[in-house]
Amino acid sequence: MVGTLLAIAGQVLVGLAVLALGLYLANLCFNLITNSGTRQARFLGHTARISILVFVIAMALQQMGIAPNIVNLAFGLLVGGIAAAIALAFGLGGREVAAEQLREWLNNIKEN
Repeated sequence: MVGTLLAIAGQVLVGLAVLALGLYLANLCFNLITNSGTRQARFLGHTARISILVFVIAMALQQMGIAPNIVNLAFGLLVGGIAAAIALAFGLGGREVAAEQLREWLNNIKEN
C-alpha cells in the first residue's frame, strides 16, 4: 500500500518536474524569438511557446499516468488535424499551379 502510494507520488513529482522544465523552456524560446527583431517575431514566439507547451503537457500527463490512452489519442488527433489543415491549405492554394502543370502534361502527350 505504502509502496504503491510512493510510486504514484514519484510519478506525479516527475511529471511536475517535466512540466516546470517545459514551462521554463517555452518561455525562454518565446523571449529569444521575440527579441530577435525579425518580422512577425511576436507571432512566431507565441506559436513556438504554444507548440512546446502542448508537447510538454502531453509528456507530463503521460509521465503522471493520467489517462495515457486518452492523452495519446488526443495528441495523435491534434497532430493529424494540423497535418490535414496544412495539406488542405497547400492543396487549395496550389490548385492553379496544379491545373497548369496538368495542362502542360496533356499538351506534351498530345504532341507526342
